[in-house]
Amino acid sequence: MNEELIDPEFEPVLRRVGDAFGDPEPIPPRLVAAARDAFGWRLVEAELAELLFDSASDELVGVRGSSSERRSFRYGSGDVVIRVHLTEVSLIVMIEPPLSVVCRVDTEQGNEEHRTDELGELVVDAPELPLRLEIDLPGGKVVTPWITG
Repeated sequence: MNEELIDPEFEPVLRRVGDAFGDPEPIPPRLVAAARDAFGWRLVEAELAELLFDSASDELVGVRGSSSERRSFRYGSGDVVIRVHLTEVSLIVMIEPPLSVVCRVDTEQGNEEHRTDELGELVVDAPELPLRLEIDLPGGKVVTPWITG
C-alpha cells in the first residue's frame, strides 16, 4: 500500500484492521483464475476472437530452427485477422485489413490504451503475462483469450 495516499486520520483504523487479520494467506491460483474469468464478464458484449494459430502448439512446416524466443498468434473475428507477436521486449499487434483502431492491452496490473497506426500496426514494450487484447473494431469490441505463457 502506498503510504503517501493514506490519510493520517485513518492510520489507527488501518492498523487495527491489520492487527485483526494479521498476514493473510496467499490466494490459491484457482481462485485467482476464477476472479480473472469473472472479471472478463464485464466484456460480455464483446466478441471473443477465435484462435487460428499459436506458434507454441502449431508446427511450422518447412522451417528450420523454428524454436525462437518469439511467440506468435493469429486470431480471427469476422473478416478481420489479428496477428500478435510477443517477445521478451516487445508486443507487436497487426490488424488485417489495415485499420487504425483502439487497442487495449489488459494485464493483472491494469490496462493500457493504444491506437494502431494507419497500417493497422502497434508496437509497445512487452507487458507482464498474462495479457489479452481488447480491440475496438468498426463492427464492435473484440477480445482475445488470455495469453498466459
